[in-house]
Amino acid sequence: MTGLTRDQVDDLVERVAGHGLWSLRRRRALDPRRAVVAVLLYLRHNLSQPLLAELFGCSQPTISRLVTLLLPVLTQVLAATTEATAERELRSTVRVDGFLVPIGDRRKDTYTSGMYSGKRHRCGFNVQVVASWHGRLVMTGRPQPGAMHDARAFRESGLAEVFAGRMHADGGPGGFADTAYTGTGLMVPKRRTGPDQPLSEHIRRFNKTIASHRACVERVIAHLKNWKILATGYRRLLANFPATLAAVTALEIYRTSTSAS
Repeated sequence: MTGLTRDQVDDLVERVAGHGLWSLRRRRALDPRRAVVAVLLYLRHNLSQPLLAELFGCSQPTISRLVTLLLPVLTQVLAATTEATAERELRSTVRVDGFLVPIGDRRKDTYTSGMYSGKRHRCGFNVQVVASWHGRLVMTGRPQPGAMHDARAFRESGLAEVFAGRMHADGGPGGFADTAYTGTGLMVPKRRTGPDQPLSEHIRRFNKTIASHRACVERVIAHLKNWKILATGYRRLLANFPATLAAVTALEIYRTSTSAS
């Protein structure tokens, strides 16, 4: 139900309990295990807070406070895992792509606030994803407005800084992406130079190779969107979304790294 194995949940509860939140004098409605499971269910299934409150025998404001409290804690206690994964996987050629996290039409000026994606015909955040060659999540960038083009989102999200000096042109491992990332330094498919200029057989093979390499990042995004908070509609304050994305990213990296070890 949580997306994690029993052993992973036990380990996560132990880490969170050791963070000190429950050692304070203030009495909390849920113990560490129930609190962690409640937040995991919220992220995994995008359940409404009133429903979670009914399931766990507490109030909706309690669930809201726990979500706000535990998201940065989850990111923090899993930081060593996420940092080690990034350091290891960025030594090889990675794959980059983006997807939209829907947020719904929240206000009348949504379409002029930069959140509306004309490509996907809905409002949301543009989230940039880096995947390893064997199909595991490496990192996500800072969320950007849905109207932002992928190439610019790659730069604005902080991923361009991460890749500085690592691009293929710099002698580094670099990364593969689609044509939306032209000009970023990532390796992208070649385009026709003109309407009557067919692609050579060599370029066709090159494009086919890149397409085959990019397939793994699409699978990673599909697994990331199994955390339904990123797929079926983010409902909390938009200002809180970066913390949500950071926590889900850390949990997905933790899920795949520890289950494979």
